[in-house]
Amino acid sequence: MYNEKLELREKMKRTYLIQRFTKPRGFINPCDLIQVSFGGGLKNGGLSDKAMGMLKTIMSFDYMGSAEFEWGAVPAAFEFIAEQAGKGNILTNTVTASNGKPVFYLCPKEYYPEVHDRIKKFLETEDEYKLDLKEHCGLRQAIFEEGKYKPDVIGWLEIDNGFMFFTDEEMYENVCMLFGLPEILK
Repeated sequence: MYNEKLELREKMKRTYLIQRFTKPRGFINPCDLIQVSFGGGLKNGGLSDKAMGMLKTIMSFDYMGSAEFEWGAVPAAFEFIAEQAGKGNILTNTVTASNGKPVFYLCPKEYYPEVHDRIKKFLETEDEYKLDLKEHCGLRQAIFEEGKYKPDVIGWLEIDNGFMFFTDEEMYENVCMLFGLPEILK
C-alpha cells in the first residue's frame, strides 16, 4: 500500500511519476481497473466510489505499466490537491508552447515558479528519456506532434509533488470546478 502522504514542502521533489489521462468514456470499465489503471488490487485504485463517479465524467486513466502508480499513489496526489484547494492555496495558469498552443495547469501557489519551469522543460525536451521519468509523459508529442503518440492523452497528474496539467481546456475547467476553483472560468 502506498503510504506517503503528500505535504507541501519548501522545495519540490524531482518529478518521477506522471499519471496520464485520456478523454472520459463516461463509465468505468472493470477491465481497466484490473489490467489497465492504477488499482494494485484496490477497488477504484483506492478512490471512493463517489470520487470515481465524479472523475469518470471528467477523465479516464491511461495505463502506466508500473507498480509505482498503484496502491494509492494516485488518490494520495488527488487528496493533496483537494486539501490545498480547500485552503485556497491552488494557483491556475498557462504555459504557452513555442507553437502558440496552451498547456493549462493547477498547482500549490508555493510551487508556481517551479511547476511553470517543469512544464516548459517537458515541452522543450525532445528526448523524453532525459527527463528521467518512470513512464512516458507525452506532453511534447501532444502539443507538437498531434496524433503521433497516444493522441487521446490530454491531461496529466504529477504524483510526486501534486500538480496537474492539460492540453484540453474542457478537462482543465472540469478539474478546476471539481476542486472548487470556478474563478478561472470568469
